[in-house]
Amino acid sequence: MYQKIFDGYKCFLDILEKILMFVCALILSFVMIIYSIEIFTRYCLNYSSTVTGELGLILMTWLYFLGFVIIFKRGEDVIMEYFFQRFPTRIRNMIEWLTCWAVFLFLFVLVWKSFHFYTVARMMEHPFLPIKYSYTVQPVLVGSVLALIVSAYLVWEKTDGFLKGKTEKPDR
Repeated sequence: MYQKIFDGYKCFLDILEKILMFVCALILSFVMIIYSIEIFTRYCLNYSSTVTGELGLILMTWLYFLGFVIIFKRGEDVIMEYFFQRFPTRIRNMIEWLTCWAVFLFLFVLVWKSFHFYTVARMMEHPFLPIKYSYTVQPVLVGSVLALIVSAYLVWEKTDGFLKGKTEKPDR
């Protein structure tokens, strides 16, 4: 039963990664179109719109936070591998386990604080776009919640491996 839940969680994260990859590709395509229009209108028509700049900035923020979740899930984030590999296996496992917990706690605080920021920003109007300012804060909240979900899996995986005495790095 335990292993089925663990495998189901991993399957859920794999599906989430594919969905996020598709969404990021759509956002990137839309951003390229928006900025192409902005470049054309600025240099050919001598007209610059603040709306396209702001919309592009908001979409790039979405792209960053959703893309981070993909990189984090795949384990492709930056590590100091040269020094890390110099430690004995038991110490490396302990460092990985502690790092997973530290990242989990950081993401938990980020979710908590971004939710507070979102609730404050809901009452404000955006200075250029006819939307609430909270729409510019949503990528931080959504991205941190999704990263926390991935981090919970990684903590579970590392803790399970640590308690069972597994020394090889599990495949994400």
